[in-house]
Amino acid sequence: MSADPSAKRRRAWTIVMIVSGTAAFALAYGQAPLYYSNQNQYFLHGLAAAGEGSLREDWLAGTADPTPLFSSLVAGTARLLHPWAFHVYQALLQVAYGLAMLGLFSVVAGPSTAVQRWPIFLLGLVLIHSALLRTLSCRIFGLDYPWYAQSGVAGQYVLGPMLQPSVFGVLLVVAIWLFARGQHFAAAICVALAALEHFTYALPGAFLTAGFIAALAIQGRVRRAAALAGLTLAMVSPAALFQWLRFQPTTPASFAQAQAVLVNLRIPHHARVDQWLDLIAGLQIAWVVLGLVLVWRTPLFVVLGVPAALAAAMTIVQVVTGSDALALLFPWRISAVLVPVATTIVLSRLVGIWGTPPGVLETTGSPRGDPHSNYLSALCGTLCALLAGAGLWISIGGFAFGSRDEERELLDYVRGAHKPGETYLIPVRVPDLSQIRGSKSGDFQPVAARKSDQGLIPIDLQRFRLATGAPTFVDFKSIPYKDVDVIEWRDRLKLAEKWYAEIAADKSDSAIREMSREGITHVVVPAGPPLDEPVLEMVHAGSYYHVYRLRK
Repeated sequence: MSADPSAKRRRAWTIVMIVSGTAAFALAYGQAPLYYSNQNQYFLHGLAAAGEGSLREDWLAGTADPTPLFSSLVAGTARLLHPWAFHVYQALLQVAYGLAMLGLFSVVAGPSTAVQRWPIFLLGLVLIHSALLRTLSCRIFGLDYPWYAQSGVAGQYVLGPMLQPSVFGVLLVVAIWLFARGQHFAAAICVALAALEHFTYALPGAFLTAGFIAALAIQGRVRRAAALAGLTLAMVSPAALFQWLRFQPTTPASFAQAQAVLVNLRIPHHARVDQWLDLIAGLQIAWVVLGLVLVWRTPLFVVLGVPAALAAAMTIVQVVTGSDALALLFPWRISAVLVPVATTIVLSRLVGIWGTPPGVLETTGSPRGDPHSNYLSALCGTLCALLAGAGLWISIGGFAFGSRDEERELLDYVRGAHKPGETYLIPVRVPDLSQIRGSKSGDFQPVAARKSDQGLIPIDLQRFRLATGAPTFVDFKSIPYKDVDVIEWRDRLKLAEKWYAEIAADKSDSAIREMSREGITHVVVPAGPPLDEPVLEMVHAGSYYHVYRLRK
């Protein structure tokens, strides 16, 4: 017997609505322009391999690449496609995140409630993650409070505003949803793919896999648990071997020194518990606990509770031992998955309690459904569309993800003027991040606030390399990972600071000689009186920056 045509139409209409809703989620979330924040580090190797400008000559581009698969994606895209493809990739990952959260809503709320009330949940999900709400929070309260409902502690997250290796952590969220649906091996593959794309997800993936194994073992499915563990291990092992061979200690002393540089100078806000564990981080941890309580006596409790317990135990070990090596494994990084999943759990329970009476959304959008169903669906859809439009307007209009407009003149000049064999020295400001407590997002802060906020990485000239294609001696934002390279990066920072201090003090003779020995051909300085040095030729006098060429 053929299926009821009206049932087919209802199912088709529901699919259209869900696809449209998750697309609205991606638009409402927003995207940063190329190249923004961490992209300036993680796109470098790929763009250099693709022959962008003279980036192959850049010192940092020649260091060991920690994310070769991502760099291959960047290189292939740069060679074959328009740069807009990077935005498409990011949008697809945003849609995957939205679909996974919608799927988890169905698991937590139950199929019948999900069928009735998913438009309400989707509206709540879109609103919580929307660029509009985050912008309003920054403008009204001076802090991006909605960010803390979707990010983990220590400023770590899976879904950010731009394509980078860490955004493939979305696959860990997808894995939880797939596992809850009984697709255990597909979940294992997603865990492995996340670690293959960015090996920092190896430990969170191991925690999550332990949750999967425990859940299956409790159900008496020991063989399946063993098979799942074996599949994940088999897929991740080659990446683990690759990372070890490429980043193993050069010497014990250099390895320890490089770890100390990363933990205490470059990323203390990610790596030091005494810095990131503030009131907001405590509330995020409590949020995860609330999410666990709300799925008590369900399989999800074990799936999420085991990684939470493992992360807590390993974090305590790190605090007690003070191990820099363990700190750089970020045992708390699993919170970047657990916090947004907890948000979905809490929202699911709220929708289940507060939503519309059973039956009102029985066949959402169906011509045969209750009239109130159509009205409420239309209202949710309209609000999602408005949030999507606002997200698009904020992203394209430059109302978020701000960078310093005064840099544009300099970047345009260098992009058009630089030649192979040239290396630029740019102003470097090394912030004292060890004094900062907690973590925050500056994505939706006004540019003026971002420039003056000492709790953020300085945004000055972060995009110089990728925006110009010109090799750069050093900057603070982009770092290497091999121990000897990390040490050299720190030494280059010290040299750059010293040279600019000598130039400012009109004692630049020795600095210029040292710069020349280091292969620097051009020096960028803030606009001011011309430098009175015969070996320096001004080649660009901009409104905010001057460029000098070192005479041979």
